Amino acid sequence: MDFSKMDYMEDMLFKYIDQFKILFLPEQWVSVFLDCSKNEILALLLLYRQKEVNMSEVAEYIMAPLNTATGVIARLEKKELVQRMRDAEDKRVVKISLTPKGRAYFNEEKELLMKYFERFMSLLTKQEEEALFSCMVKLLKVFKEGGVKEEPEAPKKVRKITIE
Repeated sequence: MDFSKMDYMEDMLFKYIDQFKILFLPEQWVSVFLDCSKNEILALLLLYRQKEVNMSEVAEYIMAPLNTATGVIARLEKKELVQRMRDAEDKRVVKISLTPKGRAYFNEEKELLMKYFERFMSLLTKQEEEALFSCMVKLLKVFKEGGVKEEPEAPKKVRKITIE
């Protein structure tokens, strides 16, 4: 890639970052999951959708080791958003679910996010909506593939040295 194209892409990237930084400001999100970490939000999302899961399922979903998932659930339990229950048939198995407070909290946050999303989608034409989702699929593919693929290096020339 030549330098002028790299400079252009860098300028474009930083212009978008400058515009999108508003998405990362807490004031912009009012209270949307403000008291939760990324892993806590993902765990709440899993519990909201699955109703009841075990610790291994949480770890797999948040893509973290089991000890990290245990800490995430402990923090949510301390906030009274989730509860742990021993399985009736196998006492070694611990099931996790949302508490009524956790379900209400998640529903409130979901409603606020839905209002943002509905407002955004109402501004798009059908063609823009299709283009947006097509671009998102491509962006996710790049991230799933591991991001940047390095250009293969040119083979190094081997110099032969005669040893006397």
